[in-house]
Order: sequence, then structure tokens, then C-alpha cells
Amino acid sequence: MVERKRLRWKSPLSFFGLQPKNKLDIHEEIFNLLHYAKGGFTFTEAYNLPITLRRFYLKRLNKEYEDRTKESQKQQQKIEKQYKIRK
Repeated sequence: MVERKRLRWKSPLSFFGLQPKNKLDIHEEIFNLLHYAKGGFTFTEAYNLPITLRRFYLKRLNKEYEDRTKESQKQQQKIEKQYKIRK
């Protein structure tokens, strides 16, 4: 009679899966992507994106919002030059 033994991995439990601190970071990224992409992604799509793609989209969104801010500041300065406020 042959005995079958179950193999058990001798790795710590934290080896597989995410640590709680990592989960918070990932969900923060997903929230930012969903919020600032304004409907461009669903939760499932954002959650299943590879990390590199998710970070790419976040960086690209950040760049887009920075460009918009710079452009609006330029427009405001242009208006202020045209209509100087007298003190």
C-alpha cells in the first residue's frame, strides 16, 4: 500500500497575496484613476489592469491636469495684463 503525502509550501503566509498596506495603496490608485478619468474605466477594468499600465494612466492624467492648470494660469495672467486692476 502506497501512502500519498500532501505537499505543503514552507513559505510565510504573506508570500501570496497582498499586505494590508499594499491594498490601501492599490485602492487609492484605482480611486484616483476612476475619479479623474471621469468614467474612462470601470472598477473591474482598473483593478485588473497590469500595474505598469495603471501607473502609466495615472501619470498621463496627472500630466494632463498640470497642463490644464498651466494653460489657465497663462490665460489669467493675459487677462490681468489687459485689465489692470487700479488700486
